[in-house]
Order: sequence, then C-alpha cells, then structure tokens
Amino acid sequence: MRLNHIVRLDHISFIRNSSKILHDLHLSIDKGQHWAIIGQNGSGKTSLISIINGYHQPSQGKVSVLGKKFGSADLRELRLHIGECSSQIRNMIHQWEAVRDIVISGKFASIGLYETPSLKVKERANELIETLGLSRMSDRRFETLSDGEKQKTLLARALMPEPELLLLDEPCAGLDIKAREELLSGIQKMMLMKDGPTLIYITHHIEEILPSITHVLALKNGIMVASGEREKVLTNKVLSKTFDIPVKLHKKRGKLWISVN
Repeated sequence: MRLNHIVRLDHISFIRNSSKILHDLHLSIDKGQHWAIIGQNGSGKTSLISIINGYHQPSQGKVSVLGKKFGSADLRELRLHIGECSSQIRNMIHQWEAVRDIVISGKFASIGLYETPSLKVKERANELIETLGLSRMSDRRFETLSDGEKQKTLLARALMPEPELLLLDEPCAGLDIKAREELLSGIQKMMLMKDGPTLIYITHHIEEILPSITHVLALKNGIMVASGEREKVLTNKVLSKTFDIPVKLHKKRGKLWISVN
C-alpha cells in the first residue's frame, strides 16, 4: 500500500452544530514529509485530524488518505494503516488493561484486546515496549501509570500496526518537562527510522516542533494562515498572526522558542 501521496484535502469545509469549524482548506502531504499543524486552542486542529482519520466527513470538499477516496473507501480497513495518539483515544482506553495488551490492541485498531495475538505480534509489541522504556511496567494496569508513561503506551499502541500515517494530537499535553523531553526524543528517533510512518503532529507549542518536521500548516479560527516548508511558515509574521499576539521566534540548540514582543 506504499504510495507517494499520503493525504489530499481538496478545499474541505466542516460544519458542526451550525458552526463552521474549517473553512475551504487545501492540503497535500506526500511521502517523505512530516507535518506539524499549529494554532490556538479552538482553531480546528483536532477536527482536521478527525477528518483525516475518517471519524468525521467534511461538509464540503474531497478527502483522500493513503490513496483511498472517502465516500468509496472502507474506513475501518484504512484505519489499520493509520496510527493515532490523542486525548480521544486515551479517554477510551480501559483503565484496568495492562500496558502490553493496550499496545497489542493497536494492531487490530480496537479499544480492548479481543483477539489472540500471534507470536509475531507479541514480539512486535515487546520491541516497542522496550524501545519506549516501558519494559518494567508492561504488566501494570493503565490507571497506575504516570501521565508520561501513559503517553508512551499510547505511542507504542499507535506504532503497532507499522502504520504508513501517524497522527499525534497534542501528545505532550499534561506532561512535566522530563516526561515531555523523553517522549519527544522517542518521537524524533521514530521519525528517523527507515520506512517509518509519515507524521502529522498537532501542537500549539512551537518548542515541540522537532528537527525532522519538514512542513507546517498554521490555522486560525479554522482558516489556513500559511502552509508549506517549515522555514517559510515558522516566521515572526506568520506566528504572530496565527496566535493573535506579536511574537519573536528564537532558535537555541536546535530547538525553536517564541517570546512575546
């Protein structure tokens, strides 16, 4: 199922409860690119991810993900090729389930483990658990984990099916500095893996935009402010307009930061 075109959004709009959440968005994501979607809370970032994942249909426009056109594609089959780590998934996870079972469930795109995994699937889960530093807690219940450990578990779950597309929606929300840096380090390593997934990373924290992010989409009130290569979007002018406050962009030790002017 490998292809060059990962996501195509053709002038989509999204209306919910009589409110227009997204306005005439056009987006093209190709293989080899990694995107960040930035904007204030309420700018439409999560709604956009829900459409890409097939949980919502656009009110207008056309969507194609991994070569499958919405309206004719089997979305359940499509989601087997998409990994997702989000607050929506986190809230659905069974709190009593063990870390290992939660990770394995990602192979079947299910909440809860209802199938008997093969030895190969178990080995894949163990590799991810070890890579993300979860080996000592693989038998622990989800509810006993720290916030950082929970996010790592969800990331491992998202990577289980060896997805072609990985959607991370505010994965560092609620994490302390140490947990955030550990998670970001894990994501950066994953992005450098050969034949790794195309990443779409949603955030309103510029410092979370990792070096391997190649492109950025900036949203404000559901309207595209700018879209394209990171150097052309991550500018003082675009960021000030996106966050509706004068800001200045800084770079230190390979990381980006903004300060309010």
